[in-house]
Formats: sequence, C-alpha cells, structure tokens
Amino acid sequence: MTSAYGIALYLDWDKPYWAGFAVSMMSMSTIGQSFDKAVLRMLGTLVATAFALIMLGLFPQDRWFFIFFLSIYVSFCTYMMGGTKHGYFWYVCGFVCVVVCMSAGPNSINAFKTALLRAQETGLGILVYSVISLILWPLSSQKDFEVAARKLADTQLELYRSFLDVLGDRGKRGDDQELRTQVVQEQAMFSQLLDAAETDSYEVREVRQQWKRYRAQTMQLTENMERWRASLVEVQALKLSLLLPNITALGVELEERLVQIGRMLADQHPERYPATIELTLDRAEVQQLSHFHKAALAVIQSRVQQLEQVTRSMFDCLYDIKGFGQSASGTNIYPQQEGGFALDPDRLACAVRVMLILWLAFCAVIYVEGMPGGPGFVRMAAAFGMAMAATPQLPISLLFLPAAMSVSLAGVIYLLVMPQLSSFLGLGVLIFAYTSAICYIFATPRQALCRGLGLAMFVMIASISNEQTYSFLKVANTGLMFVLLFLLLYITTHLPFSLRPQRVFLRLLGRYFRSCGYLITTMRWNLEREVRPFDRWREAYHRHEVSTLPRKLGGWMPHIDPYVLTGASKEQMQTLVTSMQGLTYRLLELLEECGKPQEQFLRKELQAEVKAWRIATQKTFQGLAKDPGAGDREVFRTKLDGILDHLEERIKIALEKAPSGQLTDWHGENFYRLLGAYRGMSEALVNYSESAGVINWALWHEERF
Repeated sequence: MTSAYGIALYLDWDKPYWAGFAVSMMSMSTIGQSFDKAVLRMLGTLVATAFALIMLGLFPQDRWFFIFFLSIYVSFCTYMMGGTKHGYFWYVCGFVCVVVCMSAGPNSINAFKTALLRAQETGLGILVYSVISLILWPLSSQKDFEVAARKLADTQLELYRSFLDVLGDRGKRGDDQELRTQVVQEQAMFSQLLDAAETDSYEVREVRQQWKRYRAQTMQLTENMERWRASLVEVQALKLSLLLPNITALGVELEERLVQIGRMLADQHPERYPATIELTLDRAEVQQLSHFHKAALAVIQSRVQQLEQVTRSMFDCLYDIKGFGQSASGTNIYPQQEGGFALDPDRLACAVRVMLILWLAFCAVIYVEGMPGGPGFVRMAAAFGMAMAATPQLPISLLFLPAAMSVSLAGVIYLLVMPQLSSFLGLGVLIFAYTSAICYIFATPRQALCRGLGLAMFVMIASISNEQTYSFLKVANTGLMFVLLFLLLYITTHLPFSLRPQRVFLRLLGRYFRSCGYLITTMRWNLEREVRPFDRWREAYHRHEVSTLPRKLGGWMPHIDPYVLTGASKEQMQTLVTSMQGLTYRLLELLEECGKPQEQFLRKELQAEVKAWRIATQKTFQGLAKDPGAGDREVFRTKLDGILDHLEERIKIALEKAPSGQLTDWHGENFYRLLGAYRGMSEALVNYSESAGVINWALWHEERF
C-alpha cells in the first residue's frame, strides 16, 4: 500500500487512492489467490472502462437514456456474477463502469482521462502488490492445496464408512449430517485452492488437467454416495448378504481404495492396487422377491457399480498425478458436465434489485439538492448493491457497526493526524502502520468484511494526493452518505420483494414443488409426442430449479428468525432440507430411467397404472406448492402404497401375458431400474412429509414488523 501510494504521488497521478483500492481488494492469503483476483480485477477494469466510454459517447446529453442503459448493463453483470466461478470479474465490470461514468461527467475529454487513469492506477496497484509479494512474501498455495485435498479425502472416507454402518444396521440415518456438510465445505475449499495453486505452483500447473479431472471425480463421488444413501431405506428389510453375496467384499474393497487414495495424497506409494470384484446376484434368492423389491435391488446394484467405477477412476488419476505410473488399471472416467442455459430466478431477482438501487440513487442525486456524496453516492450504491447481491441472506445490519467504526477511525486520522505530516516519510509511516494494524487485527476469513471496510474507508476519506486538503465536511458528508445508503439498501430488501429469510424460504419451497410437478408431467409414455424447442428449454429450467433449490434453502436456513423456528429445531429444519435433496435425486433418477428404452409391450400394458401414479404424484406436488406442510405421512404412504400395490399386480399379469422370449435380460434390467425409480420417488415423498410434519408452518405466515 505504501509503495503504491509513493509511486503514484511521485508520478503526480491524480486520484492515487485508486491504486490503494486495488492493493486492498486483491490482498489474499496466498500469492495464487491474489494473482487470480488481480487478473480478474484488471480484465474487469478494462472491460468496464471501454463500456463506460461507449455509454458516455452515445448519451452525452440524455441522462435518462444513459441511466437506463447503464442500469441494464449493471444488472446484467449482477446476474452473471452469480453463475460462474469468475464472479469477481463481473462484479468489477459492473461497479467500475459506474465509477468511471459518475466520475467523468458529460465532458468527453475528461471521460477518456478518467477511464485511462482508472486503468493505470489499477495496473499500478496490481503490479506493486505482485512484485512485493513475489520478492518478500512468496506464500505459495501448493501446501494449503495439498492439505485441503487430504482433508477432503479423509472426510469422504469417513462419510463412506458412515453409509456402510447404515447399510449394516450399525448406524442411524441422519447421524452423518455433520460429515455431509463438512464434505461440501471442503469440496469448495479444495476447488478454490486448486485454481490458486495453478497460478503460483509450477508442480500443480504442470498436471492441472489431471487435477481438474480429479476434482470432477471427487464431486461425482460425493453425489454418488448421496444417491446411494437415499436408496438404502428401500432395502433395509432385505438380506443383502444373501441377495448380493459379495457386496461385503466389494464394500471393503471400495473402502480400501479410498484409504489408498489418502496415502497417495500424502505422497506415499499405494500398498495395493484396485481389485476387480463383480457385484453378482443370487438368482434363486432374487426370484422370491416381489417386483418392487427386485427393482430396489437393481437400483442398489447400479449405485454400487457407479461407486466402483468412480473410485477406480480416482485411484488411476491420482496414481498418474503423483508420478507412480500412468493409469494403474486403464480406467479413467472424466465426468461430463451438463450444458445448456437455464434462467435462474434468484439471480434475476438480485439483478432487478441492483437496478432499482441504481435508479433510486441516481434520482436522489438529481432531485435532492445537496445530496451527501453527490455522484459518489451512486458509485457507492452500485458497489454495495452488487456486493449484497452476492450474499442476499446477510442482513444489512451487519454493515452498520463496521462501517461506523471505519468512518470514525479514518476521520480521526484524516483530521487530527494527517495535517501534522509534512513529507512522504511521515505519510508513508502512517499508511504502513494503519494498513498493518487493520490487516493484523482482522486477519481471519470471518473478519474479511471489517478488514475490507477499514482499508476502503481510510483510502476514500483520506483521498491522499500531492495537493492535499482537509475538511470536516468531507468526513461528515461521508458518514451521512452511508446512513442514507444503508437506508436505501434496507428499503430494497422489502421492495419489490421481501428478503426476509422465512419469506424467501417459503417462496423457494413453492417454486421447488411447482418444478417437481411440471417435471412429473414430462414423463408420459407417449412416443408420438412432439418435443418442441420451447419444451426442452422449459424442462431444462425446471431441472435446474429442482437441482439447485435444496442447496439454496440450506443457505437461507441459518438466517431464519429463531421465533419462527419455535416448535422445530434447526436439526429438524436440516432434516427437511436433506429430505428434499433426496427427493431431488429420486426425481432426476426417474427422469433418467424414463428416457431409457423400454419394451413396447410393457409400456402398453402398464400405461394406465403409470398414469394413475403420475396424476396422484402431480396433485401431491401441487398441494405442497401451496402449503409445504400439507398432507400426512400415513396418508401419503397409504395412498401411494395402494397405487403401487395395484401396479405390482398389473405387472404380474403383464409378465404372465408376455410372449416367451420377448423380454430380454437387457429390457428386464431397464424395467426394474425404472420400477425402482418409481418406488424410490414415492418413498422420498413420504420421507419429506414426515420431516415437514413436525414444523409449525402457521408461524411462518404471520406478519411481523
């Protein structure tokens, strides 16, 4: 920070505090993380300045067209900010464009100079930070990355063992909730540190493609274990050791593979290689089962085989990364990510909110004479509005105390200390001491908000330049500007829609079940039904909703008012979200199985029964969309069991009528997996109703002020 200010002042650049902003914003725990953020900030600044010049050139005298298109651009950046790992790039693209536009004014020459100066100052801050970090404190991300990889592998191993305990009746469902949450957190940390280690570690960068493949495989392992866990409830009554004689041996083999993966991550040669074990069925025992138990068994068999494939692939990938050899067994799966665009309503709502904030701030500057901050009020509104859009769950009140303390401390230094300084030597000591103190006191990740505000307020209020001036009104106006800014942010938490956590939770629940209801309608056994492009887009949208909403609900849940949770603990709320995640897996599995080819004879014979199940399930989802606590567990079970029992009777009749040799083993396997998906979907609905039944939903609809 001191060096950046010194160079900018020596070169007599205007607004040297922009270089200070660049240094304070890119300060991260390792060089790789800082460099990644610096690249995104520089690219975002260049894009923003170019767009700002275009906007000022198109609408130099028409302020309403100007703010209209500027707000559209900023809202677009806000929407994009939430859908990519490069969200910081879009954040810089948005708020820097507002900074340049509001600082430049209608003068085209001044606009170009301002845009150029912003790019210069940002580049200077990045360059200074990079050089000093590389020379004095070269903190590589590689060590932290390796620690994160080992922690993730250990936690996944513990989670797998907990699932084995449930399978062997040695544990209870739900005891693994803490482990599952820990896996998600460590997966995010591992992914973040991998991106950083690629930048500052040659060893990681050299094999970055293999590490990316391994990262995708760890995510697939976690998802496969979750799906496997959701399937365990349906086979609790079955003796799997008789039906699948070698399932215990395969379970031990998969556990040993995860142990060896942990050894390789610790740079130790594996003690053994993956053994090939085929999961076989005891045909005689299987023939005695009902059709639905056969279906549940087929699902479990499929899930275990998927775990076998992904663990073998992880072993081979890591074996190659660590230099022990290239692919020990010749199998290396690279999971394919689902593509396609699906509109996200929550990101769109955040974009609309930022647009409203920008318009209100702009109108306040135009129509309120002597508005504190002037154009700076619009700049700060854009920056804070976009920042809050990234974490809409956090209440605005969390900003009050850090902002007040930061403005007060910076104001005291600006008014009482800085006027006593007569040279850059004293100023440099002040900058060094203040920055060091703030970064030392607020060093932990949880204190990042206080650290960022402390540095930003000092840089903004001090406004260090070669021709330094001091004014108490500047501190007072800044403080008053933040009071009005927080008032504006608070208003927009209720307009145009409420951001109260319990209200958002109910809205997300309604959207989730409406999407489930729509997806159920797409599972018709009608081969002649024409699928239009709009239908495919609509289905992709609802798939995206069903896949992402349980995770969003989990993000909002910790912020719900404790009064609303009366009669339901946070553990019960977590169980509700977990049951929805299981319902998601079951629904997506059913969609996947419905897309596989089935014997036309069975389609024709069972079409009426499948339609009855589909209509009943669709009505259930419609009721839950209106009232998430509607229905009773026993009522659901009785109703769905009745439909499924009738379906099983029809299956027996259909199979007896089937011509000899018409149903091949391949068609039979597909059919039983599809049947298991229907059964699993019904069980997931019953589990959700059990979780929702303990919650007093009436409190959630009460108005509170």
